[in-house]
Formats: sequence, C-alpha cells, structure tokens
Amino acid sequence: MTGRTRTIILAVCLLISVCLNLFAFGAFVAGRWIDRRIETSVNTVMQTYPPSVRRDVTRRLIADRQTVRAAAADLREARQRMFVLMRADPLDRNALDRAMADVREKTEVLQAMLQNALAASLAETPASERQKIRVPGFGGGLLERDKP
Repeated sequence: MTGRTRTIILAVCLLISVCLNLFAFGAFVAGRWIDRRIETSVNTVMQTYPPSVRRDVTRRLIADRQTVRAAAADLREARQRMFVLMRADPLDRNALDRAMADVREKTEVLQAMLQNALAASLAETPASERQKIRVPGFGGGLLERDKP
C-alpha cells in the first residue's frame, strides 16, 4: 500500500468519523430540544403545582417522550384537519363535527398522559408538599361560583 493510498483511506475514515459525530450531536440536540418543549409545556399547564411536583411530572413525561410526542403529533394533525374543514366552502357540518370529535379524543389521550404522570408523582409526594397546590382560576373567573 502506498503512502497516497493510506492518506486517502485515513481521510475517508476521518470524514466518516466527523459525519457520525455530527449525526450523534444532532440527535442529542434534538432530544434535548424535545425534552425542553415538554418541560416548558408542563410548567405552563401546571403553574399552580409546587416546583418539585412539576419537575417529577416532567421527568416522567420525558421518560415516555416517544409516546408523548406521538400523541402530540396526533392532536396537531387532528387540529389541522379540523381547521381545514372550518375554512372550507361550502362548510360540511357533518365532517366538521367528526373532526371536532377527533380533536376531543386526541386531547383526552394527551390529557390522560399528563394526569397519569401527575397522579404517580402525587402518590410519592409528601402531604406537606401537596398542601402547596393552589386551586387555579377557571375560565377567567367566568365559571367561579362567587362571580355574578
């Protein structure tokens, strides 16, 4: 084997190594980005819960990130289909009703995942920490009992 052949083989191996490292880094960054989106979503939805509970729920959802991502994607697609039907001319009321029912079903799936993670977290949370949970306002006060 000549020196030139060795140099070419070494260069190809180095190029392959760099490509694999970039691919691995990209996968790592994408995973962290998805984890960050889950964390941000949980913190937004669960503002009335103590930070320790929010962290544990986030940890549980991230551990099941593939299922959570699939459910979120299903909901996003169902919503997109529903909005297409809302803008259609003429409006197909039956198709829109079915699309809305599909969105409700997909929303329920995602909500059940969050509630299951929350229930599992609360089962391991001391009562003193659970006492810090605040009851959220509902509907901008519209549905509050004390409001006229």
